[in-house]
Amino acid sequence: MRKKYIWAIILLACFGSITSCSDFLDPMLDGSMTEEEVFQNRAYFNGLLNTVYSNVPNQYNIALDCATDNAVTNDIGSTYYQLGNNYLNPRWNPTDNWTSSFLQIRRLNQFLEKLVLDYSNPYFITPVRFVPLRTVQDSIDNVNTFYRNLGETYFLRAFFQFQLLQVFGGESYNGEMLGFPIVTKVLGVDEDLNLPRNTYLECVQQIINDCDSAIKYLPLEYKGSNAAIGQSLNGRANGIAAMALKARTLLYSASPAYNKSGDVKRWEQAAIAAGNAIKSIGGLSKLATVDNYYFLQLNNGVYQIRDIFFRGTVQSNNRSYETANYPPGMYGNGQVNPSQNYVNAFPDKNGYPIEESSLYSPDNPYANRDPRLNLYVAVNGSKMGANNYYTVETFTGGYDAYNPMRNTSRTGYYLKKLLRPGVVNLIPSNLIGTARANIILGAPELYLNFAEAAFEAWGPTSDPQGYGFNAQKVLSMILSRYGSSTNYLNSVAVNDNAKFRRLVRNERRLELSFEGHYFWDLRRWTKNFEVSALNSVVYGAQITRDGQGNLLYNLNVPLEQRKFSTPYMPIGTEELYKANKLVQNKGW
Repeated sequence: MRKKYIWAIILLACFGSITSCSDFLDPMLDGSMTEEEVFQNRAYFNGLLNTVYSNVPNQYNIALDCATDNAVTNDIGSTYYQLGNNYLNPRWNPTDNWTSSFLQIRRLNQFLEKLVLDYSNPYFITPVRFVPLRTVQDSIDNVNTFYRNLGETYFLRAFFQFQLLQVFGGESYNGEMLGFPIVTKVLGVDEDLNLPRNTYLECVQQIINDCDSAIKYLPLEYKGSNAAIGQSLNGRANGIAAMALKARTLLYSASPAYNKSGDVKRWEQAAIAAGNAIKSIGGLSKLATVDNYYFLQLNNGVYQIRDIFFRGTVQSNNRSYETANYPPGMYGNGQVNPSQNYVNAFPDKNGYPIEESSLYSPDNPYANRDPRLNLYVAVNGSKMGANNYYTVETFTGGYDAYNPMRNTSRTGYYLKKLLRPGVVNLIPSNLIGTARANIILGAPELYLNFAEAAFEAWGPTSDPQGYGFNAQKVLSMILSRYGSSTNYLNSVAVNDNAKFRRLVRNERRLELSFEGHYFWDLRRWTKNFEVSALNSVVYGAQITRDGQGNLLYNLNVPLEQRKFSTPYMPIGTEELYKANKLVQNKGW
């Protein structure tokens, strides 16, 4: 039999919990093994699956918010500076994941074809023995591992299909709402690869089908010490991750950009999917504590944080966020600069938007504000670092004030969210890192998905499914876990649908900021090319002193103009050239 190069099979040495271990076995490039030999060897069999895991994002794309009104960057030659300033086109799209996602889907399809139970074997194991058979328990563990791998494969295929739908789903130039070409088998070189895009709803259904298959085969969560289903597998896909991905997919499907008719049934489907997921993990109890989610300290050995359902590979001794975003006085590069727009989105301490607040004063703009402002943003006078040793100075003449010759903020603000708060500094002789991971699916997003969908389907207080919670209660719990006030929610917003919708979206903007959601949320919330939310002016702050040394605040310094002519992203010119059955999205 002809030998084949097994270039696609990269084996992760760290098989179990997918931690930060980076030791790989080199691909077989000498043709010494056939494909059949690889798939009959348990040391190699999981290579495809583990390679796909290694391609799951392992850090947040924090800078993506610099293409929204949440932030700007001081790196004016960077990708996301250009994205936010109207460089996007079919030949240049930094969010393009077409090739990479289809590569992972192909690997998963190949793995599915090889992953079969051999019922002629008395132990009912796969052709590959995951562990040597010595006891009856060994055979049970092998079967458990088979079904877990099956469920993980369906989940990962759903995940990469959603990645495609998130970026490329949209209205085509001929008015159809389209997604991506659905491929659920390994295509040979002799098959027709010129595939059209399936409809948006067909793609949604395909993702839901794969999520349902994953839910069927995976444990809800990994607990205990069992080798096949125990907590040592935290980091791999589980049932609640699949349920959360299903809810996210249905939320997108219900959103105005993809649901032009305003079909309320889509909102109801999204609400039920999220509600069922929440109920399966104990209702609102998951929101009882923050569990240090925002700073991603994952040093507890088994990488268990209650807010995490699915994460990327753990990065050990990592300080990339701090190096990129600390102010220069802490030896950082101050790259991602929260905007005045973002700061204005934080309500007052009673939960009222600042434009409706009697407590807010532009002469003392950071007083009497929601406690998350201090958690997420460093303003002039903020304390940072271990024991609050460093005081941020963004007033004119201050060490961290804007200076185009230094790595300073353009907005007068520095990012704190997602950064480790206890680092003394980044002096080379005193570098401190932390273990962290990209939380891909987590509790806050799931609860916010429910709040948005349940409100749009049933209103703020209805609970037709008998969950014991509704949109209002979920928002209340999210606010309460940070000590934020629920006064505005319970006394004003709950009685006004327009204000409740605004509150839901604003909570999502704050809670999930700099985690890669807001850029896409702005698009899915847009209806009929009404793109005002995508075309806003981004402002910063300038702080000076008067003759008596009092601080004076100019909070309306225009910095950039966002310019997006359509909420839908372009399909790459190269892909359109290779497959002429593909249809471009409207506006490109």
